[in-house]
Amino acid sequence: MSENRYRPRFHITAPTGRLNDPNGLFIEDGVLHVFFQKDPAYPFGAKRTGWGHASTPLQGEGAGEWTHHPDALYPDAAYDANGCYSGGAIRDEAGNVHLFYTGNLKETDPATGEMARRATQNSVSVEEVSSGLGGVFRRNPNNPLIDGPAEGYTAHYRDPMITRDPEGAAAYRMVIGAQRADETGAVVLYRSDDLERWEFAGELGFDVSSAEPGTSPDLVPGGYMWECPNLLSIRDEADGERYELFIICPQGLERQVDEAGTTHYASSDQCGYLVGHLEGTTFRVVRGFTELDYGHQFYAPQAVAEQGGLVPDSYLLFGWMGLPAQDDTPSVESEGWVHSLTLPRRVSLHGRTLRQRLVLPEIVCNRVEDHSMPDVGNVLHASELLKQEKVTFSVIDTSESVVVSATYSPLGQGSLSLTYKGDTRVVPCTPGELEIFVDGATVEITAQDGERAFSIAAFPTPGTRWSRIEFNR
Repeated sequence: MSENRYRPRFHITAPTGRLNDPNGLFIEDGVLHVFFQKDPAYPFGAKRTGWGHASTPLQGEGAGEWTHHPDALYPDAAYDANGCYSGGAIRDEAGNVHLFYTGNLKETDPATGEMARRATQNSVSVEEVSSGLGGVFRRNPNNPLIDGPAEGYTAHYRDPMITRDPEGAAAYRMVIGAQRADETGAVVLYRSDDLERWEFAGELGFDVSSAEPGTSPDLVPGGYMWECPNLLSIRDEADGERYELFIICPQGLERQVDEAGTTHYASSDQCGYLVGHLEGTTFRVVRGFTELDYGHQFYAPQAVAEQGGLVPDSYLLFGWMGLPAQDDTPSVESEGWVHSLTLPRRVSLHGRTLRQRLVLPEIVCNRVEDHSMPDVGNVLHASELLKQEKVTFSVIDTSESVVVSATYSPLGQGSLSLTYKGDTRVVPCTPGELEIFVDGATVEITAQDGERAFSIAAFPTPGTRWSRIEFNR
């Protein structure tokens, strides 16, 4: 038995300590670079959140297997002494990569004598990323570029994500997750022509007058904070039209079960998307809020375009297979790490609905499918076509314990119910491709041709390994 029975082979984990949000994705010479929030001393040392760094070739030998590099960021500047928080990556017109992140500083408020948070937005230049060191990362001497929140917002003002502006109002646009002074969630927009000087354009507003519903109860969700926004231009495969894909993580939504038995907002922190068009600071919604992943651990996703141009056809997306304040897992004591990222998912838009396809490692793709892969490690893989017949499937370990179970029913509107540790999630589901990938303490499932996804940090019975994926009709 492998000494690391929980650590996945093909999912990014921190070598030691705690991992959370994916950050700063970019592709360089056919190599995908992924940064991530990292606390290497967890659970023994003080919280000192920086950025870890891993990479993999997208094709050929080693594709899908990760090389870890020295950490890219550590909180040692005056404006980020309490953490280099999440952010994104962008190429300038010369092709140079810049990372943007939120600097977190806790300082004494002279008016009250209490500790207060100071959030700033900062940039880092990236050089020599193909070197043995994994890159040289230099903080911008002009940091902070955005020194604190705009008026009317609290210090919960973070996670800058930058893309080129397809409307031409400026060369670049930045969205930041925010909390209003009344403790409700929002996203704000900035624009810049040079990645240095950022103009506050305003808060995004939402016009739902022509919106069709998504799969969630709300056209636009509420919540006390919106984290980790992504604002992405994308071409719809069905109608060829350009849309904006707006991904947000609203916190504070309450679990609901509707009349059809569908589960909504089941986790403590949510993630979903809207589809529409951005005009100035108004997001005209054409399809309302839909959860991006219905599983038990998924949050804070980030995406990078697979190809150039202002309006890509697809993106690669990673999510955090964890949730805030859920760090007590068996891997901490036994192997010294907690949480992973998802596999990369190829996301595309089809009929204003997002489809997610797992990008499997080549070593897995090249195998004959047998629902178990002992020579690859603690890995299982299965792909099935759901039709107009009831199907149950289970992920089983070598103790014959059913760790994850699911039932697909074609009756009525169709549904897929999935259970882990007694927590059952039920979502609408129609016939289409089902894919299951199990890798150490990770289980990822997509269904309905990628329109439904589940991410679960699932642990086999202590002392065992995965055995098989079992189907019953």
